[in-house]
Amino acid sequence: MQIATYISDLLYRHECVVVPNFGAFISRRVSAQHFASSHTIYPPKKGLSFNAQIQQNDGLLASYIVSVANISYQEAVQEIRDYVRFLDQEMDDNGSVTIHKVGRFSRSEENALQFIPMYLVNYLPEAFGLSSHETFAVDRVPVFETVNEIQEEAVKEVPVVTLETPKSNSGPWVRYAAVGVVLLGLSYVGFNAYKDRTQQDAIAVEQMADKVVSTKIESASFLISEPLPSIHLDVAPLEKNYHIVAGAFRDPANADKRVAQLQNKGYNAKRIGVNSYGLHNVAFSSFIERNDAINELNKLRALGFEKAWLFTGSLPK
Repeated sequence: MQIATYISDLLYRHECVVVPNFGAFISRRVSAQHFASSHTIYPPKKGLSFNAQIQQNDGLLASYIVSVANISYQEAVQEIRDYVRFLDQEMDDNGSVTIHKVGRFSRSEENALQFIPMYLVNYLPEAFGLSSHETFAVDRVPVFETVNEIQEEAVKEVPVVTLETPKSNSGPWVRYAAVGVVLLGLSYVGFNAYKDRTQQDAIAVEQMADKVVSTKIESASFLISEPLPSIHLDVAPLEKNYHIVAGAFRDPANADKRVAQLQNKGYNAKRIGVNSYGLHNVAFSSFIERNDAINELNKLRALGFEKAWLFTGSLPK
């Protein structure tokens, strides 16, 4: 059966796909994960779970089958019923059943459904083409320890030089050499003092220049003779593509009467277009977010509108 393929297709685009009289597949975004034990990085994905308490037909799966298989809505609903009976029969006969690219089902001792998702399938479109990546640990040695070791080795290799003073009497050249050393030392000290003074003068000049520039900037005034033209952006409003259908009518006058009845009851009802069978659809209300539409649909069914269903998309006017 192609129902498994239809469920898989919808999971790429929707967070909740309901299989009537069986349960709902719910997906949520899971961030990228890193497992230190295996040194593996896994890309972001959609985590898939199953809720057997949600079994009411929201129209999503049936409407998708109608658009893809080109059959009537009633035939699509019957296809879903047959598929659910097939799943139950397989679990009764073989103990488990697998929905292709979705997961495997089995029953516990208490006859409760147990679901194991297909972990190799990623329903997050942004992560298409990404796969797990194995990393390798790197041994890091602190830099300061390496430097200290090098310095210690260098100190060990420096030779020790011992100067011996001759026992014989020194000649006059020794005294001249001593005087030369003293003069060289005085010249070195004087050169350092001159260099320090030069650096201090340069710093003073730089500070004076900064002060002058700051004063000029503070006293300056700027005047824009022609102001910049204003920009007007036209932002398109978000489309409300999720509609809770109250009924479909062959005669547009009857559709308008139904709209008026619902509006008198406080609903934001309107005609949302003509379907492929030539019927004028009337909606209780329309929403931007799918979850908001599902919540409103559940409230309406609790109030007695059991035939209300969810339509996704837009119809020709």
